[in-house]
Amino acid sequence: MSQHTNIYPRKIRVDNGRLVMVVDSDPHQLAYHATLLERFEYRVHSALDAEQALTMAAREAPSLVITEADLPRVSGLDLLHRLRKEPRTAAIPVIAVTRNGDHGTEARCLRAGFTACLIKPLGAEDLYRTVQAAVEPVPRTSLRIHARMPVTVNNVPLDCVEGECASVISEHGMYIRTLKPHPPQSRIAVQIALKGRTISADAVVLYSHRFGEGPFGEPGMGLKFARIAPQDQEYIRLFIRNEFPS
Repeated sequence: MSQHTNIYPRKIRVDNGRLVMVVDSDPHQLAYHATLLERFEYRVHSALDAEQALTMAAREAPSLVITEADLPRVSGLDLLHRLRKEPRTAAIPVIAVTRNGDHGTEARCLRAGFTACLIKPLGAEDLYRTVQAAVEPVPRTSLRIHARMPVTVNNVPLDCVEGECASVISEHGMYIRTLKPHPPQSRIAVQIALKGRTISADAVVLYSHRFGEGPFGEPGMGLKFARIAPQDQEYIRLFIRNEFPS
């Protein structure tokens, strides 16, 4: 089996129904957070201050706002209050980001009406879990990444040249692109070639899709790992984490 793993950082499948607005007066932090969110497959609008954010929200209401708490002129708290006054934006969850955190910071943010509070510098996993909890009906807790990895199913190598391969992976499961998916609740054995390492696991098929169906629009099946060695799971987690900017 080939050991080649091909990552496509520029070809991100974006969920057009999930627009996240990021507000930060620091252009470098703004770009960093926007990059993370795009890698999480969200559309992103970026604003350097509250007034710019309100103007953008009036044109297209986001699903979520992530704002620096200590914005100049109009603070993050004032931005929250102004969003709450408008019917189109009143229900939008707003996450505060602050530089100085202590045991009472999160409680103060929640009492003020924020959905959550994050402390800079933001880690990819903390941001991912917080955004997922805020906007997704079934929140994910683990980062995942799009890739193209050779895979064997029940000792049969799939034809990666023809596009049959593992196309999405997290430490808890994966999506296999194939024209012959197994039915839901099937138990299968898989082997994945990942960065010079072959990872073996037993998995349960959660769902199967035809062309145009599901979150990726690809025929195949979503798997949850039922048995995987802890060291292999950690290898996947570190591999994914290294694909995000730090």
